[in-house]
Amino acid sequence: MTKAVLNPIAIRQEMCTGCRACEIACVFRREGAFGTSSARVRIVKEEAEGADIPFLCRLCEDPACVAACSADALRKDADTGIIVLDPAACTRCLDCRAACPHDSVFAHPETGLPLICDLCQGDPACIKRCSTRAIRWEQ
Repeated sequence: MTKAVLNPIAIRQEMCTGCRACEIACVFRREGAFGTSSARVRIVKEEAEGADIPFLCRLCEDPACVAACSADALRKDADTGIIVLDPAACTRCLDCRAACPHDSVFAHPETGLPLICDLCQGDPACIKRCSTRAIRWEQ
């Protein structure tokens, strides 16, 4: 199992209402657009349990997504632990997506590039918009 490093974002699944404000804030911050299809955080509704579950990068100590990238388009920043994508090197094979043990790599609907949370360079938009604090900053 992939071990996660100290991640400054904590997820309290039981607090998530499924409003998707985090997804909308993510897309607006990253792309200046509204919608949810290119969000780096996703809320998944588990109908059987009546639960809404936030999915986002867990900043794994030894990221399986990076190891799975045969094009060397992904790397882990040694200082922040954030997964960094080189779009020019990416082949859009999405092996990184298949390898992620937390189901937290998504594909951009237009470019096909992998979408992985980069914590908005230290100022996560999802946290600011989460009124229930299901996604919160812990430093």
